[in-house]
Amino acid sequence: MTNQVRRWIRVGHAWDTDARAAGVAATLEACGGADPELLLVFASFNYDLRELLDGVTEAAGDVPVIGCSTAGEIGPGPVLNSGVVVVGFGGDFAVTTTYATGLCERPRGVGEDIARALLPLPDTRHRVVIMLTDALAGDQQEMIRGAYSVLGATVPLVGGGAGDNMRMVTSRQFYGGKIMQDAVVAACVGTDAPIGLAIRHGWHCQGDGMVVTASAGNDVHTFDDQPALDIYLDRFGAPPGIETDPAAFAEFALTRPLAFAKRGDVAVRHVLGADPEARALACAGGVPKGAAVWLASGDVASTLAAADRACADAISDLDGAPLLGLLVFDCAGRRAILGDDGVVAEHRDMLRRATTAPLAGFYTYGEVARVKGVSGFHNQTIVALALS
Repeated sequence: MTNQVRRWIRVGHAWDTDARAAGVAATLEACGGADPELLLVFASFNYDLRELLDGVTEAAGDVPVIGCSTAGEIGPGPVLNSGVVVVGFGGDFAVTTTYATGLCERPRGVGEDIARALLPLPDTRHRVVIMLTDALAGDQQEMIRGAYSVLGATVPLVGGGAGDNMRMVTSRQFYGGKIMQDAVVAACVGTDAPIGLAIRHGWHCQGDGMVVTASAGNDVHTFDDQPALDIYLDRFGAPPGIETDPAAFAEFALTRPLAFAKRGDVAVRHVLGADPEARALACAGGVPKGAAVWLASGDVASTLAAADRACADAISDLDGAPLLGLLVFDCAGRRAILGDDGVVAEHRDMLRRATTAPLAGFYTYGEVARVKGVSGFHNQTIVALALS
């Protein structure tokens, strides 16, 4: 905890194999300041999540809790251990929390429901909405559009998709004592101090560009009027028949995303799966028809540099105000590029940027970062949120 009196952020990190004990320990550490207003929980999918959340809520008392399962936790403790990270916000932060379910069937409606439940927005100079979502369920960009349509352009959205320790099958979201799927949990945090937000990815466009000539929802059907799956497999030199093995294809695709041009920048889309019959690609977010698209590649150096730049830029946005806490939402695909040694190096760089302020976050299945325009769901990126 910093020496600021009016607001504080604390981080608890536990890796006890007993789920309830880990939840209690991390929560008590995060609640160590006066007047806690919110707890964020990032927990390994390896735990008995019912036991873990019971421990959290037992220790939290009446403090609002939102959270999710992860593809790896980021906190002050051991980098490569499965555990639970709890972030406590206290003092004069203004906090409202909510949740909504039904992402698969009505993603835009879920975004609208979340936003309406957070109204009225706190009467503070700065506000941010933290969203933790089931990124394996429904069109996440449509969910963001729904939230944006209610909250408007002045409220940044930030967060990430819950994980299941890299299995890429399912995830869980937490709200109070509830454990859910197909859901978004959210908190609006208001403060009179500056907030910084930055996003980077570190991927490079590989080979010649193509045009998306057919797509629908999150599925890409053709590049340059040729089957998208066939071009993807050929250009990446995939093993024959890998598209018929969902687990093998998911592992192969984790470090081989698509990049497409978007408003003068390059956005990244994770390839979730393949349709061997339709010869199409399923992505974690839409790739619009007519977009210029490339296959993407990355390496350890570019991935580390992107994380360092995101943290530095978010802190720089505070305009000299002292950093109170640094939250990071880092894609699981980037973690796969880094490997264990790279994850340790990335954590070391994040701690160096945070200096004495608390650091917390998790490895995600997609990232939420909407600052300008309606687009706000990203893949294979790192998002940094700096609070003062």
